[in-house]
Amino acid sequence: MGNGTIYKRRGAWCVNFTANGRRVRETVGPNKKVAEKVLSLRMTQVLENRYFPPNRQLGRMPFKDFAQMYLEREGALLKSIRTERNRVLAWAREFGSRPLGQITRTEIEAWRREKMASCRPATINRDLSRLRHMLNLAVEWELLEESSMQGIKFLRENNARTRYLSLEECQRLIASCIAPHIRALVGVALHSGMRLGEILNLRWYDLDFASGFILVRDSKNGESRHVPMDATLSALFRAYPHRLGTDLVFSSSRGGRIVDVRTGFQNACKRAGLIDLHFHDLRHTFASQFVMAGGDLYILKEILGHKSITMTQRYAHLSPTYKIRAIDRMNTLWAGATPQASTSEVLPENSSVTPASQATHQDPPPAPQPRNDAGLSI
Repeated sequence: MGNGTIYKRRGAWCVNFTANGRRVRETVGPNKKVAEKVLSLRMTQVLENRYFPPNRQLGRMPFKDFAQMYLEREGALLKSIRTERNRVLAWAREFGSRPLGQITRTEIEAWRREKMASCRPATINRDLSRLRHMLNLAVEWELLEESSMQGIKFLRENNARTRYLSLEECQRLIASCIAPHIRALVGVALHSGMRLGEILNLRWYDLDFASGFILVRDSKNGESRHVPMDATLSALFRAYPHRLGTDLVFSSSRGGRIVDVRTGFQNACKRAGLIDLHFHDLRHTFASQFVMAGGDLYILKEILGHKSITMTQRYAHLSPTYKIRAIDRMNTLWAGATPQASTSEVLPENSSVTPASQATHQDPPPAPQPRNDAGLSI
């Protein structure tokens, strides 16, 4: 068949070949032999320069209609439905009724430059990532010839914000939470370091009071993990009311997932006199207080669910004893080391270097250090 192929898609046979450097896909019908004949004809036309592509409809669908189709087909698969749905709708407002094929890489890059003045790189990248997925599916669904996101590089992210509360501010915030579910959500975040989405997805069967662990089934990195449950968390969950008809720990009045936490949380922040505080900062607060209390960074990495220790090391500077502990481990390691052999024992018999001559090139012996049987105080 030369450079062309046939394949079956959704019950219909299609032909796939290259013409003038561009890939062409054409749906033929349910008969395989007809598809083979069509492919043979197309290949002959291409070789004889007689192939002229028909007036295709690719790229003509209005973006806002495509966005609605995308939500209908993919909405249930989105990891954070509300957040990602808002991103899709924001792109629909950006492009409106313009055809898919008229959206260019140049204007997407211009949008990125404009957003850089008011948004963090991570926020811009998440929005671009959603648009990229949308346009890739438009190509897959044969609504678009080629994605205009091809070749666009994402911004380098610097998530330097590590806003955290003191213990006194934590108590003030909890006391300022009027709604019981907001107070409980804040308490869970401060005592576990879990993300808001992970807390809202908790089911009662995820709480193992016997072992003292919370099972986070679907975390941000796609892997499950176990979060230790301290006495405060255990008492909070045991006292929190079970709503009939749902297994969600925190649910709306109708038994569904809570969708609005921001309003109640921001009102509590205002009453507590806390400025520029996001719910995610409670996760930073947990991590910061954990490290300042002498907690191990690698244990913190497992609790927070970080893929790499690099993310966890942003909290290392908060521990005044972190580097001292590292040095103390080396002291402990070398304390039991076997003494080295003397110089005369390691020199070969015919060596031109004698113990006396070698001693003249060696560093002077270290000054005696005062003995400290107690070791470093941590």
